[in-house]
Amino acid sequence: MKNMTKNQKLALKITILVILVFIIIFFLFLFIKNPSVIKGEFIPPKMDDNYIIGKPVGVSKECIYQEAKVNDEYIVYLCASPLFENNKLNLYFTSSKNNKGLIKIKILDLNNKIIGESGLIEPDSYLKDIYISKKLINNERITVRIMHYEKKTYYSLGELKLDLLVREM
Repeated sequence: MKNMTKNQKLALKITILVILVFIIIFFLFLFIKNPSVIKGEFIPPKMDDNYIIGKPVGVSKECIYQEAKVNDEYIVYLCASPLFENNKLNLYFTSSKNNKGLIKIKILDLNNKIIGESGLIEPDSYLKDIYISKKLINNERITVRIMHYEKKTYYSLGELKLDLLVREM
């Protein structure tokens, strides 16, 4: 800094000040948008508003509605060959009444990008459809990740991963 002119020193101080202001603005924005990020608080997953209590009826045979069982307290049902129609995947994603906790599902494409997901659903309930953010074609492979959480603590009770082929109308 000894060999710098007054103008260069002033420019350096202004640059450092601008960088500090941007850093402060970034953290303020982060805190205002989501204060729990700064505090390190856990944000529980949200419940899904669209789940239906009970088991689905009238599921077509073409969907191949099947059980996926991890253990006696983690059982789900869904279409092994779901229908894609109007940006919705007809999965009939069902949580068994025997499930200990809450479940949710994420739909991933071939690049492991999340293209759809649900909120949490209670045991003995289901979601007929999951909205998908991209067009799927007939016989396209997708991956579904099903997460199971404790009801009060939201600790993980396990994850199930399945590959499915989509049917298109």
